[in-house]
Amino acid sequence: MHNSILSLPGQGQSTVLDSLAVEFEESLADLSASAERELSGMHFAFSRYGKELYPYFEEADAGMVPGCIIPIKEGRPVASVDSTCVLVGETCQGALYAARTAVGISYEGSLRRFFRLGPILAYASQNGLSGIRTGLSHSEQSLILSDHSMAEGVIRNVIERKVVDRLLQSDDSIIVMADGSLRHPMGIFEGSHPPNMGKSCLVGFSKSSNLIFSEGVVGALTRSDKPSFFVVDGGVLKTVLAKFTPDGLVFRLDVPEDGEAVASTLGRILWNDAFASGYPDSLKIAHHLSVFTSAEDQALKALVTKRFRLRHLPTFSLRRIALGSFRGGA
Repeated sequence: MHNSILSLPGQGQSTVLDSLAVEFEESLADLSASAERELSGMHFAFSRYGKELYPYFEEADAGMVPGCIIPIKEGRPVASVDSTCVLVGETCQGALYAARTAVGISYEGSLRRFFRLGPILAYASQNGLSGIRTGLSHSEQSLILSDHSMAEGVIRNVIERKVVDRLLQSDDSIIVMADGSLRHPMGIFEGSHPPNMGKSCLVGFSKSSNLIFSEGVVGALTRSDKPSFFVVDGGVLKTVLAKFTPDGLVFRLDVPEDGEAVASTLGRILWNDAFASGYPDSLKIAHHLSVFTSAEDQALKALVTKRFRLRHLPTFSLRRIALGSFRGGA
């Protein structure tokens, strides 16, 4: 693989980018040397247009013996939380976002109730983030102004944290499942435990994780003919790979061991939630109820137009007009 520099007619092949092309070639040589050591013989899952895919390992490591998830037949509500945040529109000074969060509650093997909060409007500008009480630092405020995807992530995290905290403060003993890892540095808990958990337990449930590429563990769990788990990282907050149905997928969970063993927490989840392909119904309904449909998107725009007396600007696709294509189309 070589870098290609196309020069202007009459300018020859020598350009100011030649030295940079040489640098990239040298960097590629360095990468090749390290990749030869680190990638040689490794199982590799290619993405599809940048989207991660779920691997399947045909072989299992005979030395890996997963633990069995034994259902603990005791009713304990499982409350799962998910959220969505979308950009509504912009002004010359900031951007308006809409968020929605949903909670699905399962009990003794079936989905029982659900709640949905929102749309929650938040306006990000140099004056801060209004519409949500956040307590963000100055650097975090600057971050959400610089990038829409960052702003959407921060708003989602703030809202989910508020919902999860309230659920954990319940007088009842419940299992709260947050969508995502509890260890992720950009996650809603940043590896820490929220205060005032009371009798409840917080579990992080991830749809994607590089731990899914742990060949021996995932292979052993996939081959298991019963609900199984394997602890891959210890400590107060344990990281677990688990499969909740015999033919289900393997997912990553972050489980705090606060007076109750990981196997007991997983057993309570297995008994109280319902699973399709190994994924809990409570999280599935929370996801579907939190997203905005195209009709809701239009209704939301009509609402804020009337509420805030907005003046619409005509718009067009900047990327389509600016970039077009080499074939001459737009």
